[in-house]
Amino acid sequence: MRLIAHRGFAATAPENTIGALQSAAEYADAVEFDVRRCGSGELVVFHDETIDRVTDGVGAVADTTLEELRDHTVLESGERVPTLEDVLEALPPTVELNIEMKVTGIAADILDAIADVPNRVVTTSFLVSELRTIRDLDPEQPIGLLASRHLETPVTTAVELDCDVIGANYVRCLTTGLVSRATDVDLEIHAWTLERHAVATLLEWRGVDCVSADRPLRV
Repeated sequence: MRLIAHRGFAATAPENTIGALQSAAEYADAVEFDVRRCGSGELVVFHDETIDRVTDGVGAVADTTLEELRDHTVLESGERVPTLEDVLEALPPTVELNIEMKVTGIAADILDAIADVPNRVVTTSFLVSELRTIRDLDPEQPIGLLASRHLETPVTTAVELDCDVIGANYVRCLTTGLVSRATDVDLEIHAWTLERHAVATLLEWRGVDCVSADRPLRV
């Protein structure tokens, strides 16, 4: 079983910052981070729709320019909001990258950004349209469907999209037939977001390939 550092181990470092992701890359098999477009058009690594929770500013990321974003620090850490290019340049080539596409209309630009990256990159999303765009543009790029609790047929949807990976809440992985169905069709299975090693052990027994956590875990 492999460990994914969710937002760069968000419980122990300022989430989605270069420092957090670099530190997590020394421990985890993969680092996960979120990408959306800011008001001046750049792709930035940021989870929320607004900057309110993790900075001292207010407003939607989509309405805030990169220059304005960089007026703020993330969770009073002194770290600025990075662009996708900043993060790709900062991370070692040995760590897997899980890039979650948070908004529509960014898939093609993400493909361009990762074209020469030596890392294994998995582009993931809850947004079926973005995954479909990736698959249409690049049949070889690994993609992963993130199964929301409202998606009733996640494995079927992942197969229809020609996904390599399916991700789901760890409770769903433990209490439904998702893992066995995904295994039957050779999907790599990611479970999020864990707090305890014992849960990781149960998930490994069930057949889960990777677990996502907000803090370092032994897996």
